[in-house]
Amino acid sequence: MSGRSRTAPGLTALAYVFLGLTTVVVAFPYLWMVATSVKPIEEFFTYPLQWLPAAPTARHYLAVLEDSRFLRALLNSTIVATVVTAISIALAVPAAYGLVRLAGQRGRPMLIAILSAQFFPPMIFFIPFYILLAQVKLLNTLTGLVFAYLSVTLPICTWMVATSLRALPRELEEAARIDGCSDVQIIWRIVLPIARPGIITAGIFAFVLAWQEYIFALLYTTTPAAQTAPVLMFYYLGQHQIDYGRLMAASVLLSLPIALPFAIIQRHYRQGRNEGGVKG
Repeated sequence: MSGRSRTAPGLTALAYVFLGLTTVVVAFPYLWMVATSVKPIEEFFTYPLQWLPAAPTARHYLAVLEDSRFLRALLNSTIVATVVTAISIALAVPAAYGLVRLAGQRGRPMLIAILSAQFFPPMIFFIPFYILLAQVKLLNTLTGLVFAYLSVTLPICTWMVATSLRALPRELEEAARIDGCSDVQIIWRIVLPIARPGIITAGIFAFVLAWQEYIFALLYTTTPAAQTAPVLMFYYLGQHQIDYGRLMAASVLLSLPIALPFAIIQRHYRQGRNEGGVKG
């Protein structure tokens, strides 16, 4: 008798109830944000609350898309997140391979030391980074933001890729080395194809962190030329009045570059994981 057939029907129903409740709790803020973004202003504070707008409008989206500051900030976020993701993966893969395969017994303590930097309160890094970026004249630049974000994404990506590499069979690498492959060729021809799911996951994580980062961008940029979208959204929160319509519309637009590519990459992620399992 299979394990699935031994599961009590009541336990299965309870699991579905918990899954349903979790889905509602997680999805409710996003659904409410989308619904509010297409409501006319006069329907924002009606009582009782209305889930669906009586007269849907695209006015808030048009106002956001006609705001040149938001479009520039969106472009800045795209550039910074893409560059941070590319550099994080390019440096994390060889670093993780060296720590897991080449450093021997010293690799694990070094890996823990790299990750432990993330356990400290972020506030202690803000002032040293500010002084450093000011000294090299990288304040109010996208390059400065890239360096600041890498301090967060690179240790995490190295840890995630290293965890994925630990599961790879050493026999494949040893066979390739016997055939005359160098360490670089082993990484390119053996490690990267098999470890692709872990590398893709690390890349997604780095992109999401860089895309939604707010504190670094708020502290290190004061000009529209370098501000990212999360910082610009702060200005929709006025001193005396909040522009809920544009704030909700901007939030939806800011969520799309993460939600849509992830929905596509997720299928490739599962496919790559299965291929890796067959090769392993």
